[in-house]
Amino acid sequence: MVMSARTQARRNELRANLLALSEACPFDHSNPADCPLFKLRKIKPRERVQWFHALDENDLVYLTTYHHICLTTKVESRAARCFC
Repeated sequence: MVMSARTQARRNELRANLLALSEACPFDHSNPADCPLFKLRKIKPRERVQWFHALDENDLVYLTTYHHICLTTKVESRAARCFC
């Protein structure tokens, strides 16, 4: 199957974002045990890249969406605690 340039660019962008997330949680720079990338963060960077390249677009979108929602929830929760 031939992939369009736009589709390939989207996959590359998703992988780049997720590779950054594979270093640590952007909220507090930790590795929360309930994160889907918890185990991945414990392996070597080269193996992480290989793992991400094996994912299809649906998996990449899922992980990106999960992290966006999780970060938004944590930020909003922190803001709500500050206003109490």
